[in-house]
Amino acid sequence: MSFKRSLLVLMALALVAIAWIATSFNPAGMLGSQQRKNDALIAEQMAYHVGVQAYVYGYPFVDMYRQMHNETHRTGADQQTYAPANRFYRFPELVGPHNAGNFRAPNNDTLYYTAWWDISEEPLVMHVPDTGGRYYTIAVTNWYSEVQHIGRRTTGTGEGFFALVLPGWEGELPAGVTPFEVETPRGWLLGRMLVDGPDDFESAMSLVEDVWLASLSEFDPGQRPSPPPAIQGTPLDPMRSLGFFEIMNQSLKELPPRPDTAALMAQFDRIGVGPNSQFDQAALGPAEKRGLERAIRDGRALVEAATQRTIPDYNGWMISSNIGRYGHDYLHRAAVVAGGYGNLPEESLYPAMVFDSDGQLMDGSRRYRLHFEAGQLPPVNGFWSLAVYQLSDYQLAENAINRYSIGDRTPGLNYNDDGSLTLSLQHEQPTDPQANWLPTPAGSFMAVMRMYEPAPAALSNDYLLPRIERLD
Repeated sequence: MSFKRSLLVLMALALVAIAWIATSFNPAGMLGSQQRKNDALIAEQMAYHVGVQAYVYGYPFVDMYRQMHNETHRTGADQQTYAPANRFYRFPELVGPHNAGNFRAPNNDTLYYTAWWDISEEPLVMHVPDTGGRYYTIAVTNWYSEVQHIGRRTTGTGEGFFALVLPGWEGELPAGVTPFEVETPRGWLLGRMLVDGPDDFESAMSLVEDVWLASLSEFDPGQRPSPPPAIQGTPLDPMRSLGFFEIMNQSLKELPPRPDTAALMAQFDRIGVGPNSQFDQAALGPAEKRGLERAIRDGRALVEAATQRTIPDYNGWMISSNIGRYGHDYLHRAAVVAGGYGNLPEESLYPAMVFDSDGQLMDGSRRYRLHFEAGQLPPVNGFWSLAVYQLSDYQLAENAINRYSIGDRTPGLNYNDDGSLTLSLQHEQPTDPQANWLPTPAGSFMAVMRMYEPAPAALSNDYLLPRIERLD
């Protein structure tokens, strides 16, 4: 073989080797693999980080949707709270451990009556009776969890008719019906009627029975409409699943947009849960699904942690002046919703305490006291009461004396010789028969002081509640 021929053969073999190497070790292939990893990383982390913020922001929408569904559908034979949309359910007795329904941290001072409204098609008219000066309030809570009030403080105690209408509604209301503008097509009504002891129960209940609702087209001031047929349904609890984002996405499509949230909504759209997206679990890629599932878990933990932080610290009490008006504090809004919603501060304040002076959770294995110096009881234009709840579920706990709150209307309170007042908070009955005993749950608990129609000193924090003291 000539030198030239040999050289050609060697060159051909080299080309074959290079082609084999190029096939076996492909930089373009490596680049494609790395790109796929980058894409998956971005998809998962964006879904996670934006998803946590979306969970916090959307918490009230999904919680309200869940409760509205579960209370306006027949979901089980043992269901307690049921009424069709635009009709009231009236609790037949004061709330205790056995009948709280879906309430979280309910009060034991007033009769409750509750309704879910839907005015997407027409206004809804509410009748309230003349309560003769008796305290009552109806919290009108929109889908953003922001509150307005009908009741003694805001509209008086005379008989009245109020029509829930959306902004810009241009129809005509019957004579004697006052428009009451609400921001969202759906929302919740929660009424409270004061019961001043067992002998007052029937009078209070008769007033509750005379609070009723009628859509505008069926409204007759002399006759309340009959309820529509019951709608069957299955219980709904999407708070721990990707179904959370389905409901959030649906709510954002239906809610009137808020111009100061446009950038936030654009972020939500990037992960498919914003108002200009259509969330579809089945269309999620593996990375997006992992990110959103992590967001559900960690978002829920974030909300739960926020329910137990002291913001700010006033002698250990958690006090908020922003309940019902949250601005951009979406975590606070979610925490309030998780703890049971609430009235505006000027309607009622809800100072709460979960930690003792050593920073430990209050627990029924220990004894506590709340001591008011003479002349230092909570300043209110209405009334005040203290209740304790199991920290695990924010529910009242059974106790031997069936006492679930103690306050200025509790019969038989024993004041000290100097005019001061001491309340005993413990699980076991005190040895002192004169003790003003509020039984506590056996495990960790939360104490909530309610001040109805608080005086200016309470609203401005010029008056501060004394700390609950641990005795052992």
